[in-house]
Amino acid sequence: MSTSNKPSVVDNPNAEKGQLSLLPTYGESFLDHHAGRVIADPAIAIVELVANCSDAGADRVEIVWPKVKGEQLSVADNGTGMTHDEFTSRWRELNYDRQKVQGVDVVFPKGVRHRARVAFGRNGIGRHAMFCFASEYLVETRKEGRLERYLIRRRAGNSPFDIDHIKSDQADTTGTTISCAVENVQLTPENVADLIGTQFVADPEFNISVNGQQVTLTDIEHLCDRYDLPVGDLGVLPIRRFDGERAGRTSKHHGVAFWVNGRLCGVPSWDVFDRPILDARRAAARRFTYVVEVDLLAAFVKPDWTGFYATQEVNEVRQRVQDFITENLREVLHEIRRERKREALGENRQMIRRLPPTSQETIAAFVDEVQIQCPTITERDLSNAVEVLAKLERARSGYDLLERLGALQPADLDKLDSILEDWTVSDIKRVLGELRYRLDLIAQLEKLVDARTTDELHDLQPIFERGLWIFGPEFESVSFVSNRSLATVVQEFFSKAALRTPRRRPDFVALPDTSIGVYSCDGYDEGHEVAGFSKVVIVELKKGGFEISGKEKNQAMDYARELRRSGKIGLDTPIVCHVLGSTVDPVSSDVTKEGATSVHPRTYVVLLRAAHARTFNLLKDITSTTKWRATDEDLNAVLDADATPLLDRAVAT
Repeated sequence: MSTSNKPSVVDNPNAEKGQLSLLPTYGESFLDHHAGRVIADPAIAIVELVANCSDAGADRVEIVWPKVKGEQLSVADNGTGMTHDEFTSRWRELNYDRQKVQGVDVVFPKGVRHRARVAFGRNGIGRHAMFCFASEYLVETRKEGRLERYLIRRRAGNSPFDIDHIKSDQADTTGTTISCAVENVQLTPENVADLIGTQFVADPEFNISVNGQQVTLTDIEHLCDRYDLPVGDLGVLPIRRFDGERAGRTSKHHGVAFWVNGRLCGVPSWDVFDRPILDARRAAARRFTYVVEVDLLAAFVKPDWTGFYATQEVNEVRQRVQDFITENLREVLHEIRRERKREALGENRQMIRRLPPTSQETIAAFVDEVQIQCPTITERDLSNAVEVLAKLERARSGYDLLERLGALQPADLDKLDSILEDWTVSDIKRVLGELRYRLDLIAQLEKLVDARTTDELHDLQPIFERGLWIFGPEFESVSFVSNRSLATVVQEFFSKAALRTPRRRPDFVALPDTSIGVYSCDGYDEGHEVAGFSKVVIVELKKGGFEISGKEKNQAMDYARELRRSGKIGLDTPIVCHVLGSTVDPVSSDVTKEGATSVHPRTYVVLLRAAHARTFNLLKDITSTTKWRATDEDLNAVLDADATPLLDRAVAT
């Protein structure tokens, strides 16, 4: 009798109408993609087979493991087994929803001593694990006094596998045996015993044997690290940490298991006392198992062995165990935390690069600390936290401190002892880091302002966006931001002559010889609500060799008038226009004013000299120093990766 999924007229309702229905077929590699590592990795396959035994309510699993090709491999359990109807409905259905059909709780056969057990399986992929060892296998399952035997073969075409019902007979036991003649052997019986032992060590009542030899805690003692934890006057707790090496697909095998007189109390879990030690979704949670022998709490075990009564002694033990394992994992997971740290920093690399050195180090230290204090934080949340902190660090102006340093005489800079009376070394480092950052920006501008190429001209605008402080102290405020809405008004002033998206920055206006940026600062009413703009700044850059004349000044004034006509800016809102070029016609060098609008023609040379003055002419002193390197190796590794100069970073934004 065959139960393979072959098409028929019954399956095709359109056949009676004379219509031809084309059904999908399965390629030879379908199961490889569908089941993935379950049928590609023998270590995962054998764990899945044993997990299926656990889901069947078994407390005993007998594994026969071959040593050479062609010998028999079998996995037998004393679980509930399946009837013919149950087997055919479950085994034939791809992506079988175990929880929907059978529920999340395991059903046990009569005679099996048990406590509540949650099933590992969800989508039925684990049943394909035997295909990891052979292209066909035999299933013998016993339930309700009947034994059913099936042969399952891999194939392609109308079905990814065939199921042939071979035999039906009487049976006086329950359970399932899956066997095959192996086509390849990659693990030894000793490997299997160690692997199964570390994966299922949490429950000592789930007995597993390999080639007749039961796997016990003693057999896998060499695979664990043992610790003795003193708990006040209560005594000493033996704690063993098992490392499964290969993370399983589920964390239900792992966690912290409490043993009382060689029996599991409750279920393994990372939630030991008042908080989870690990996020069960993380790879580490699917890798480690801690076995804690708490015979001293035998008097506080609940009658059904589902846990302990919440007494002072139990709480003290749980608290001490939680603290110990948290610290132990902190040491063990150092490399894992380091990898997650680099990933979080890497995802925010461009933003971190734009920060002063001290801010970069602050963020790197923050990532270390948050992983220690919040071990359950996810990779996504960690990256989000880094992004938020980077934005906060970027928003810290530090201008007051810069202004105080700028008021000092040059000779005073050598009086370090006097400075340290008012400032800590961290304060000085923070300020000098900001200065070095600004000097780098000025150096880049000096290389580009006289360039006669259009692309480099347009690349200047993003740099000026972060260098508005060059125009005066009032622009130190982080409130001045590029305004796309106002830039659109200026774009429309030029109609189709404007290049709409210079380097993916529609908030700039790009013309063949001009780049225009519009920046604004919000205004607030008496209720501290945003009410229009308090000031608008227009920065117009001309390419190298261009002379600013009255025509350019008048055109800048036209931009301001156009903005006011748009209704986006009030008549009394100050608009400051800076028109920059290589030279300025002496006749047109004065500032032009019209109402609340002013136009300032300036040369790049004069502007950059002012910028140097505002940074206290420290460039020569600082350029002689060595390049700054953070003390955090992970931070350096992230910042060095795919490093780009300041100009390219500005364009990327």
